[in-house]
Amino acid sequence: MPTKLGVILSDERALQSARASDSVDCVVLRSTLLNPPRQAASRRLAGRIHKLHPGAAVVPYAWHLVTHGVDDGLRNLGTRALPGEPRQFGRLQDTPEVRAAWDTTVQCAEALGSDQVVLRTPAGLTPGPVGVKRLRAFFAQQRERGVRLIWEAEGLWEDAELRALAREFGVVNLMPAFDVTGRLLRREFEQCWIRVDSAGATERLGSALAEELALALDEGAVSATVLFSGHRNYANLRALSALLTER
Repeated sequence: MPTKLGVILSDERALQSARASDSVDCVVLRSTLLNPPRQAASRRLAGRIHKLHPGAAVVPYAWHLVTHGVDDGLRNLGTRALPGEPRQFGRLQDTPEVRAAWDTTVQCAEALGSDQVVLRTPAGLTPGPVGVKRLRAFFAQQRERGVRLIWEAEGLWEDAELRALAREFGVVNLMPAFDVTGRLLRREFEQCWIRVDSAGATERLGSALAEELALALDEGAVSATVLFSGHRNYANLRALSALLTER
C-alpha cells in the first residue's frame, strides 16, 4: 500500500511554503495544542488548506487543557482558556474541566472535517499505574464516541509499551523516525505514524537519510504515514516524495 505524506503546522503562515504540486495527504495542526480555533475559524482554515491540498485530511492536536497539567509547561503559552481551577485540567483527568476542554477539541475537529485527533501526552503522564489507567479510560471513551486517536507520547515510554497499549484500543502511535544524530529509530511502521523533524541531523533531509527512510518504507510492506515538521517541512517532504516517486 502507498506511503502517505503529510506536514505538521505550528503556524498557519507555514502554508506560504506550500506548492500546488506537493503530494500532501495529511495536514496536522499543532497550533491547536495551544489555541483551538472556534468553529467558524476552523472551517475557514480547512478551506484554505484544501485549496492548496485538495483531498488532504486536516487533523488537529488535542487542546493542552486536556493533556497537559499546570507543571507541563504549556499553560502560559495559549491565549484561549476555560473557567475552572487550573489543577483540574490536563493529564487526562476525569474532571468536568477536562471533559469541557475535550468537547472543544472535538468541535474543532468536526469543523475541520476530521474524526481524528492527535493526542500529545506530556512526560508527566508516565507509564506507571496512574498514567496507564487514565489512558485506558480515555482511549475506551473515545473509541465508543467514534473519535480516532493518534497518540504522541513524551517521556520514558518504551516502544513495546506504546504499541501494546495503542493496539489494544485501535489507537495509532505517532513516533519520531530519527534520533538527533540521524539514526533511523525503527523499520516497522505498522499502526504507526512517523515524524521527521527539521532539526539536528534531519534539518535538511539529505539524500542518504531520505534513501534510508524510503528503503525502510519499502521493506515495511504496510501503509505508512510520514509527517514532516519544522521550518523545512515542505522541503523535506519533497525530498522523500521524489525518491518514492522514482521507485
